[in-house]
Amino acid sequence: KEASLKITSPLAILWKSFSLVFFAEWGDRSMLATIALGAAQSPLGVASGAIAGHLVATLLAIIGGAFLANYLSEKLVGLLGGVLFLLFAAATLFGVF
Repeated sequence: KEASLKITSPLAILWKSFSLVFFAEWGDRSMLATIALGAAQSPLGVASGAIAGHLVATLLAIIGGAFLANYLSEKLVGLLGGVLFLLFAAATLFGVF
């Protein structure tokens, strides 16, 4: 119940969003690919492109989430996300991807 309470402080929202994205992205394949690209290309160009790409992807997620919130409950989104995660895990396990 406490997790679903709305955060009203802009600083708290900023910190929660930053920490969620930062720790979710830390060490994933896109970060490792960005490290490799930064080693081979202009670091400023790689940083600019990576920031722009992440910005666009995050904006799409925010807009899509705000739109879906009007039609789907948070519980249903969690359930669908879990089912999709398990389906992708099974597909990876059996070599579909």
